[in-house]
Amino acid sequence: MMKEKKLIISALLLMLFCWAFPTYAQVTEGQSANQESSLSKFINSLNNMTDEQKAYARANWLVVPDAYVNKHDHPSSFFIFPNPQPDTQNGNECAACSSAYLLRFFGEDVDGVSLYHQPSFPCKYDQGAYPKCFKMLFEEQYKTYSTEYFTGTTDDLKNAVSKGIPVIALVSTGRSLHYVPVVGYDESYVYIQDSVEDYRNTVGNKAYNECIDIDTFDKMWNIPIESCQRLFVVVKNAD
Repeated sequence: MMKEKKLIISALLLMLFCWAFPTYAQVTEGQSANQESSLSKFINSLNNMTDEQKAYARANWLVVPDAYVNKHDHPSSFFIFPNPQPDTQNGNECAACSSAYLLRFFGEDVDGVSLYHQPSFPCKYDQGAYPKCFKMLFEEQYKTYSTEYFTGTTDDLKNAVSKGIPVIALVSTGRSLHYVPVVGYDESYVYIQDSVEDYRNTVGNKAYNECIDIDTFDKMWNIPIESCQRLFVVVKNAD
């Protein structure tokens, strides 16, 4: 019962916490303190949610992640090919843009922004989408894919990426949560195809549009919400 209550609190926190902001803040000690302060404010605001909002959050939150089992030694660097052109989101469409990136990787013709605004896009609310959207989209709507939710270390994330399929990670920008496709890594950086234009820091590289040093990425990925800490989603073609 206690675990269920914690999961519900996590769901409600995400509902308040996961909207897009215009800048991609690097995590520092000061920003981490601000984030904790913001988190306290979000907790205090839970009492203002309606019963209907709480029920929706419970129903649409998350398939509880497993601990990732590192089954082989990954190479020191790895980049995934092919690299589809990423979408550029206009608002809160990062979940759909990350999904569409994976679908294009598998050969589907899908636009992320349009996908998000379809009535059928699952687990959606005004400021984004719950993590459970990936399982419902890939398994129930497209039917030919499987999804697995994991938590782990950066080595576990690298291992998952080294299997050759982009991995969706949930990170904090310092002010918001954001879904990103991770498409590569080396000993110093994690490489992303980001759907937010202002977050991109690499020009002219078709393999990725953003690189984040591993220590910073780990801080951004270590979200202080239960079941979101170092969360990543692995999608596979089930055929």
